Amino acid sequence: MAVSKSMDFPGGKKSSYAAQVVSHTSKVTETQLSPESTLNFVPVPGPVGPQGPQGIPGPQGPAGKDGEKGLKGDRGTPGKDGLSSLSSSGQQAGWASYTNSASKAIKLGITQGDDGWVSVWLDTKDKTQNEKYLPEGCTSLWNSHQRMLNFHGIKEGSQVFITYNFELTTYTPNTEVWLRTYFAKKDQEFVQFMGSLKYQNVYNLSATQQIFIEDSVMWGSGAIPQIRTDFDASVILNSIYVSVV
Repeated sequence: MAVSKSMDFPGGKKSSYAAQVVSHTSKVTETQLSPESTLNFVPVPGPVGPQGPQGIPGPQGPAGKDGEKGLKGDRGTPGKDGLSSLSSSGQQAGWASYTNSASKAIKLGITQGDDGWVSVWLDTKDKTQNEKYLPEGCTSLWNSHQRMLNFHGIKEGSQVFITYNFELTTYTPNTEVWLRTYFAKKDQEFVQFMGSLKYQNVYNLSATQQIFIEDSVMWGSGAIPQIRTDFDASVILNSIYVSVV
């Protein structure tokens, strides 16, 4: 019977486990004691310290030189024309007022005048008028000789506002009162119902009418103020205000 024998590799050395441990331990100790084996430490930043006081501002530096003048820019597009303050007729605005210097009452009633329409007028022989604000180049808007409104000094197509102030005395209750501005040559009228006056009394009344100078006939003929009542009454035309736009 053959018996196996422990055989070493060629050139090999027999070594026990304990010898290996002792040998390794001694090497580690020698390495730790060696000056080349110093440890490397990684620095860790500490907390941020408090902010220090602000420093004193330094002196202001000298101003720099002005730069060179730039080139002239391109010409802009022309602007639009402004809107005119004149009306479409080209009429300049203005106004005048006329006050009656006479106090004689005019009789009214359905049997008076033209089918009850009675012309009323102002006497301005004492120059009781204000014409400081007439449109430029405009003549008087009231003709005392013809006893009518005069539009020769304004343009065709103008608008005219006429305010009549008058004192009316009724003799019968529930008297109806009508007012109109009448263009006789054209037989054209601007009529306004003033109301039915309930009591026999003296009334101070005022009414404004808007009229339009539509053509040369209206422009050249002038207009007559007229009042009509169904019962007998009397009236004094105190004043007229005429505004042109």
